[in-house]
Amino acid sequence: MIHGTWANPEDKGYSTWTPEFVEYVGELFNESVKEFDWTGKNKKSARLKGAETLTEEIYDWHTENPDDPIRIVGHSHGGNVGIMTADLLAELGMSVETLITIATPVREYKLTSDVGQHIHMYNNLDITQKELGGRWRLMGLTFTRKFKGADNVRAKDGEVGFWGIDAHSTMHSSRDIWIKYVEPLLR
Repeated sequence: MIHGTWANPEDKGYSTWTPEFVEYVGELFNESVKEFDWTGKNKKSARLKGAETLTEEIYDWHTENPDDPIRIVGHSHGGNVGIMTADLLAELGMSVETLITIATPVREYKLTSDVGQHIHMYNNLDITQKELGGRWRLMGLTFTRKFKGADNVRAKDGEVGFWGIDAHSTMHSSRDIWIKYVEPLLR
């Protein structure tokens, strides 16, 4: 599980994921869960370094546990770290079984490898995607909240506030939202 930008527990003292939610995800897949801590800095270089470090950790773990599936869950730019990690693992001959991105900005990060399943959860009031997307549109680039090839699901229950950060943060640790929007899509 990969936290988003500015949510590094080591630096800020808080995490994207509540302990109850981490436990829920473990129960959902009947597997142990690890939270991955990267710097959380809002820079492309920080996301790349995070993906490289996570790739090394997963590679070492999966070498020792080759029959266990690789599942990656990332919120916000943590989802972008997850996408890069899936691509880096593919280069090493390892496949990601499940990739779940939540409120992940859909811009320059595109999944280029095959994964068993990519679920992307978004909502239409997410300020992170709206604000940055608006600037991209001004530069003549297209903008979308959906990833090509993913099972994109709009979590309407997460659309709270008025174009605020609240809508960006409603989906990452909500068991109720996951039960309603993610669980039905899992294969």
